[in-house]
Amino acid sequence: MPAVTSAFADLLSTKFQTFLVNKGKAVPRLWPQWIASEEMTTNPYISEKISGMPAQMVKPEGVQFTSGQPTIGGSFQVTATPYGQIFSITWELYRDDKYGVMGQMWSSMAQNTRTRQEVQAFGALINNAFSTNTGYDAQPFFTAVTSSAGTGHPDLDGTYQGNRPSPDVTLSQTAVQAAMVNFDLLNDELSLPINYTGRRLLIHPSNRYLAKEMFGSGGKIQTADNDMNSLWGDGLYWGTCRFITRTQDWAVFADMEDTDVQVMWRDHPRSRAFDDPFIEAMDNTNYQRFAVRLGDWRGGYGSSVGY
Repeated sequence: MPAVTSAFADLLSTKFQTFLVNKGKAVPRLWPQWIASEEMTTNPYISEKISGMPAQMVKPEGVQFTSGQPTIGGSFQVTATPYGQIFSITWELYRDDKYGVMGQMWSSMAQNTRTRQEVQAFGALINNAFSTNTGYDAQPFFTAVTSSAGTGHPDLDGTYQGNRPSPDVTLSQTAVQAAMVNFDLLNDELSLPINYTGRRLLIHPSNRYLAKEMFGSGGKIQTADNDMNSLWGDGLYWGTCRFITRTQDWAVFADMEDTDVQVMWRDHPRSRAFDDPFIEAMDNTNYQRFAVRLGDWRGGYGSSVGY
């Protein structure tokens, strides 16, 4: 049903001097700072994992080379989800609105389009990444190796690795240090060394000032000694995200090109406007279709206390 004059009679009178349209100032998009964007060439989009070559073997003189070949791993798919909104308004209301309120609904719809992207992107990247099975190994993106056998991310050679502490820990200097060491010790699917470095720390806004203490001091934080701050020089920067739903969640990610997480666009946001000649109304729509793809887990390390 379109918005009609009878439902917004106050906009037609002259007794008011102004109206507050409570849509707020547009929030700049955060997800492009943390997640890569790619075109979704087909829907659904299917990925499969394959290892590199196994370790090189000793070749004694006069003996044939040892044959090696890659190993095929698991596969997974993502499917784009459509999102949209329509705002319909009669010509009479648009024409007689004395305050221009209805005209601001278009910018409100655009803001809603951006917010939907943020909710889905960070929902996949951190909010659901501790519990929702995803990726090639059908494990949560953040999974720990515990004392129980067969826990963690299974590699193709039968070993296990993790990218989450056990037990979970709150944000601290030692917690971030452990994350950085975890990146340094990562192996590939066949237990061969692989090069990853933590570069980006994502936190809830409530931990902003703790992060300032952790990274803004040249000395070891919350101590009276003269030890240096060991996080200095690691090239790690931090940022807050209001779309993180649990205040104690935090995660360290590698550079964007080394983090196998993407917003996959099947249909980029588009706006349309058209007339309804039968009732003399104007219809305005916003539409987008995308998926958030979490592939290989090695580009991240995170913790969620109390999840």
